[in-house]
Amino acid sequence: MKHFYWIDPDDNQIQLGNTAQTMVSEYSGLGYAPLEHFLQSVPSQHRQLHRGLKFRPRVIQLAIWDFRTSNAEQDTRHTALLAALNADRGEGILKIVLDGGTERRIGCYISQGPDFDSEGRRDWFQAYLLRFLARDPFLYDPSQQSENSNFNGATPVNITVDNDGHIGTFPTMTITGAVTNPKVLLVSSGEYIEFNYDLGAGHHIDIDCEEGVINYDDLPMEPLLLTKASTLFSIPRGAGQTVRLTATAGAGAFSISWYNRFLGI
Repeated sequence: MKHFYWIDPDDNQIQLGNTAQTMVSEYSGLGYAPLEHFLQSVPSQHRQLHRGLKFRPRVIQLAIWDFRTSNAEQDTRHTALLAALNADRGEGILKIVLDGGTERRIGCYISQGPDFDSEGRRDWFQAYLLRFLARDPFLYDPSQQSENSNFNGATPVNITVDNDGHIGTFPTMTITGAVTNPKVLLVSSGEYIEFNYDLGAGHHIDIDCEEGVINYDDLPMEPLLLTKASTLFSIPRGAGQTVRLTATAGAGAFSISWYNRFLGI
């Protein structure tokens, strides 16, 4: 039996089901991620050309039955749920523990419910629906993967990334000085992030490829320090992906972290 939890933006967790008092009677939206294909008509042919595809945001729905010992206890549960699911607080996380104990998570906003109407209530039993919108349609393994290595300006550093998920994943990386003009290269694609900057000893640059954020000592970094051809890349699926750090001089450290992401459960 799968277990469902909501983790609010303050990292507080509330169980939605299944427990002795709550049961997820039905769920939907957790299978294959929604997909859109882009086709182009060709006047000279009786077919269309496939120009690409994109995974779209997904809608997840949970139908919940809730059993309590009194109306007062049911009202207390309602108050706790409304506070935890308050959309004004921002994006939370839907956590699913699968039947074998494997955990998957997905970032979501609440988009509907819970409606605690009288039609769904019988004595101390309440039925309601929860609907979530996931802007990123991929579920992920909450165990963050990471690799790191020291850097010497005379020798490039190669780090092997094993992306065991179904889809590419956006890494976060940290370069710690002293490093002059560091360049992070994804070898398989040739994409790179390069800085025209002398990073002093003890200082660090943090790169978040998913959110497009680059910080220097935890403060926003001047984008003009990046070379024009720099691009924030994702790590392709599969084992043995190589990420390389080079520089013109220095002796520092380099680390990379990522989550394995999945098309569904």
